[in-house]
Amino acid sequence: MVKLGELLADCKLVFFDCDGVLLDSNGVKLAAVDHALAAYPALLRERCKDSFRLNFGRPRRWHFEAFQRLIGVAQEEDFVAASIARYEQYLQAHYRYSPAVAGAPHLLARLTARGVICTVVSGGVEAEINAALAECGMDRLLARVVGSPVTKIAAINALLEQYDCSAAQAVFLGDASADAEAAIACKVPFIFVSGHALIARSTLSASWPEGHWGGEVPNLLADNAVSRFCVSSQTIKEES
Repeated sequence: MVKLGELLADCKLVFFDCDGVLLDSNGVKLAAVDHALAAYPALLRERCKDSFRLNFGRPRRWHFEAFQRLIGVAQEEDFVAASIARYEQYLQAHYRYSPAVAGAPHLLARLTARGVICTVVSGGVEAEINAALAECGMDRLLARVVGSPVTKIAAINALLEQYDCSAAQAVFLGDASADAEAAIACKVPFIFVSGHALIARSTLSASWPEGHWGGEVPNLLADNAVSRFCVSSQTIKEES
């Protein structure tokens, strides 16, 4: 079987999403949505949170514009701006204290010691991400952190070029459809980190493109066996 630490050690460049991958912060983001929409009925808030879960990893403006359509608010800009302000107010108080996902600090340290370039590609705001990663001591182990408004596809392509790395020499670890879509668009292998994800593996693997490398681990413990998409969840076998 192939273990996560061994697989990543053979890469030149590794992209990590932040929420749910490096930080156990997805619950904080959901709570921030609830806080932002507190004035609306519980049923409408649940519809918005369902949309948030399904589209996790996209920029917050994208989400609140989607919420505006779900709720049916007439003055979009007023709703979006005010809701984002309340969302960010909640994050300012809580987000930076999100704990690290199991194995994350050790894995980053191990990869960095091996000369693997570790980066973050996220739909979140860079300043918030940097503050939270600093709280966990992981900021010093990352070569770059790229967040919104830069798209994940643009960030991946720019980092591949910056570090003179082919797509095949990289891998993207994410927990959302937006992460998988970016990896597929950039032809980068993808690992679904499922332990804190707001979607199921089947959401991704059911329509996974033939020939694109995809796998899964529950968290970032280096000894985790990586299971492959579209191979009946069998553990990857080492080449003889």
